[in-house]
Amino acid sequence: MEALNVFLIILIVGSCFCQDDSPKVSTPLGKIKGHYKISNQGKQFEAYEGIPYALPPIAERRFQPPVPVKPWKNELIANNSNYSCMQHRRVPNAQGDFVSGDEDCLYLNIYVPIRKTNESLPIIFWIHGGAFQYGTGLRFGPKYLTDYNVILVTINYRLGVLGFLSTEDQVVSGNMGLKDQSVALRWISDNIKYFGGDPKKVTLTGLSAGGASVHYHYLSPMSAGLFSSGISHSGTSFNCWTQTENSREKALLAELVNCPTFDIREMIKCFQNRPARILVTAEAEFMPWRLNPFTPFGPVAERDAVNPFIDRSPIEIINSGDVQDLPWVTGITSEEGLYPVAEFALNDEVLKELDKDWESIAPYLLDYYYTIPKYEHAYVARVIREHYFGNKTINKENVSTLIQLVGDRIFGADAEKAARAQAYVNKNPVWFFYYSHRASHSVSDSLSNSSKNLGVCHGDDTSLILENRHIIPTRKPDIDMQKDLIKFWVTVARTGIPKFGPKWLQVNPVKLNFDYLHIAGPGNFKTKASPNFGQRIFWQSINFDENWEIIKHHLGYPAWNSSPDISVNCITLTVMGIIALYFANI
Repeated sequence: MEALNVFLIILIVGSCFCQDDSPKVSTPLGKIKGHYKISNQGKQFEAYEGIPYALPPIAERRFQPPVPVKPWKNELIANNSNYSCMQHRRVPNAQGDFVSGDEDCLYLNIYVPIRKTNESLPIIFWIHGGAFQYGTGLRFGPKYLTDYNVILVTINYRLGVLGFLSTEDQVVSGNMGLKDQSVALRWISDNIKYFGGDPKKVTLTGLSAGGASVHYHYLSPMSAGLFSSGISHSGTSFNCWTQTENSREKALLAELVNCPTFDIREMIKCFQNRPARILVTAEAEFMPWRLNPFTPFGPVAERDAVNPFIDRSPIEIINSGDVQDLPWVTGITSEEGLYPVAEFALNDEVLKELDKDWESIAPYLLDYYYTIPKYEHAYVARVIREHYFGNKTINKENVSTLIQLVGDRIFGADAEKAARAQAYVNKNPVWFFYYSHRASHSVSDSLSNSSKNLGVCHGDDTSLILENRHIIPTRKPDIDMQKDLIKFWVTVARTGIPKFGPKWLQVNPVKLNFDYLHIAGPGNFKTKASPNFGQRIFWQSINFDENWEIIKHHLGYPAWNSSPDISVNCITLTVMGIIALYFANI
């Protein structure tokens, strides 16, 4: 009898272990088996991690458009959270290696709350940042958002040279990383209903390069009809670093990896046979000052491509009106320039170098190496320094000025321009926010390797919305701020309209004062307006070759420009003086 009891116990325990209650989904591509995770509030949710959406971009598919994944026969076990695309990191890993990841990386992740009804849920589609050079969809997690009855999707896409090499012709037209995103977005549009999602309610969200990517999808016919609204944090398609210039020159990295340069097709064949690690390692050669400019390989206008992601510059596309007319929210943090300044803000030696060699470093740090003629580089650097610093030294005592300078140039001024331009062609509303809540921790802590309060860093806002290693909210103000930010995202996902305390004024593209919502802390939201957001008047006065003239007359910008155009440079003034003397002596 005792033996029988033991046998029954073993049988029961064994059956418990054999019983598989993992979440499963059937799609036209095949069956998918996920696993369960626990949310911030202790709720169980479904996690499907490592779902392929395109074939591995290896061998002859390297540098080519993504090929949608084929159906699979066996059940797909979606519990792999280790995928990341090969990338050149800004800081080395624990082994001291600047290169990590794999080429076989085109996977997405889906996180689904346990539903109590059959109502389809809205989708938040997250595009990670990282200057189009690094990052992964798994760096930001679902722990917080799944408590709010929305589905979270995160993705990987090709990065750096592997995702954004362009020969400016039909051989490799470029934007493969953006095309990856679009194919992933189409996968979600076709399949999310099998996970309980509503394909008509897909909100694109992203930080930095992810935020810029969101805006790029508004401009691309590839993504038309695949999403309903978008939120861009600290990145738009107008930012100087999101538009790659002289991409064909960068294709000549062939010399660095011993590939032929006399024939583009032969060069690409050689690239396809080189180890990916060698190509990615070579990216550092295009970031000459402390890995700046931080986006050597990024989006381009594919003017000669057969099936381009975009065939013109962002400003040209918006000027033509060929955009997805959908609600859009964008904004910045108060100290955006902490990326990348936090990396050296507390380093006396680097600041001394920057002070001494400002004229040679500024074109890289401020990303105008290709958009200002080389003979004007030093002159423009002097004008910028004088405007922000006057005669002051660049050092730790006034590093906040450097942070503001870099933030205005790299993020602020162009963000305002993008919001106005999109609002000009949209029938649907555009909103802008300015975020200045400093949590107990910041992304700048990791960048500076210090806990010193340097301000509200690039990414501090999204770090409260998505689970990450930078900020874990434990103080009540941070938890309350997190709730407000998540409510903002969720209301956009559900209705297309952000809800945030007071009435949030839409961007008026032709109004002198630029309207925005200042998010200063939990429950502390104020409608504000500025005629000179991000020192726009000053930055407008510099004649960067960034297509400014195409839109400024539409938006009435000349009436605001109260400062001289420094494109009338010393050489121009000399020529004008000679002409004046000539006519004076006639």
